[in-house]
Amino acid sequence: MKRTIIRNCMLLDDGAEHGVISGACVAVEDGRIAYAGPEDAYRPEEGPSDTLDACGALALPGLINAHTHVAMALFRSAANDLPLQEWLNDRIWPLEARLDGEAVYWGTMLGIAEMLANGVTAFSEMYFFMDDIARAAEAGGMRASLYRAVVGLYGDGGRIADAVRVHRDWDGAGGGRIRVGLGPHAEYTCSTAVLRSCAERAKEMGCGLHIHVSETRREHEECKERHGMTPAKLLKSLGLFDVPCLLAHGVALEEGDIQLIARSGQVLAHCPGSNLILASGVAPVKRMLDAGVTVALGTDGAASNNNLDVWQEMYLAAVLQKGVLKDATAVTAAQALAMAAEGGAKALGCDGSIGALRPGTRADLILVDTDRPHYWPLTDMKRHLVYSGGARDVVLTMVDGEVLYDRGEYPKLDIKRVRAKAAEAAARLFGG
Repeated sequence: MKRTIIRNCMLLDDGAEHGVISGACVAVEDGRIAYAGPEDAYRPEEGPSDTLDACGALALPGLINAHTHVAMALFRSAANDLPLQEWLNDRIWPLEARLDGEAVYWGTMLGIAEMLANGVTAFSEMYFFMDDIARAAEAGGMRASLYRAVVGLYGDGGRIADAVRVHRDWDGAGGGRIRVGLGPHAEYTCSTAVLRSCAERAKEMGCGLHIHVSETRREHEECKERHGMTPAKLLKSLGLFDVPCLLAHGVALEEGDIQLIARSGQVLAHCPGSNLILASGVAPVKRMLDAGVTVALGTDGAASNNNLDVWQEMYLAAVLQKGVLKDATAVTAAQALAMAAEGGAKALGCDGSIGALRPGTRADLILVDTDRPHYWPLTDMKRHLVYSGGARDVVLTMVDGEVLYDRGEYPKLDIKRVRAKAAEAAARLFGG
């Protein structure tokens, strides 16, 4: 048995003063949390163990990026200040037409390095060249739910068959860290036949789906013109809600859509940063939470959001609802933090196994240095994390009990090579 004891840390505790207990430790055994609590109450079993001194840092569950296109880190800042349709048609799709597997691999590796430094331990991915993304996720040690993108208004061009193959080849890889589903891109890029076929195949294979839904008002209203119903209701009618279906964005959802999503138990990946940059709007998150919808957080790709920082999404998820609704209680810091952890775990189909620090969960955790001016004076730790904290405070990231980032160092990655290869790939894409 491999045991690592993270000593001299803090843990969140709603019943403690300022919402945190000091003098705590976390024991990790064979990739799972065996204990998380006061260090003086820990009684380890006999046997060797490694010790990691947290130096007083706060231990948290790893943050989860529930909707992203990681390889688009190569397109960072290449298409800003454009509305969504122009952003897609004039900039992104022409660039994506030049992608190859090698570029996607190194773009993904670059994004993985960014996420690990930001305290993100798992992500949900929808893109192309999925074998290369899976190779990168496996090499980088991250937990990932991968959805091969499927588009097709006049047939799927073999993309569903390829998505099924990716599921066969990669589901369960990386010691179980990699899970694979199908990713019909959106209602406006897939025919009803393609959407129905994706739902049928997912049901046969016992996997989930991931799809963009009502990202803009234009998309939402055009679907109603085409089909006489909203995107969410169309997906329900075609069987997509018969399996776990992760819905991205949801900016233009109507009340009936929200109730439908709540009843069907689907998860909404809220991407406030991307929605703001693309001027898509602000999703009705408070109404979703009030209806019982599980909300997770996503960054979308770095081509629209410019970063893969879930801390930024936590902040925006809370403050945007307050500002739009003129209600300071609309979304609390505790709710925003839960979206980034427990909500993300459910989005990835891993609820109960990640997203919390309790015995039996996988040891996906981070250490946050709160001994910094913006955390003082200490009043309420959860509020400090969401409203004052940031990715800059992460000092260590662990997945399945393995340290993947430690104060600027990457034990599993050659970060200089990753940066160089990503730069070469970007130069090929932009260089003509």
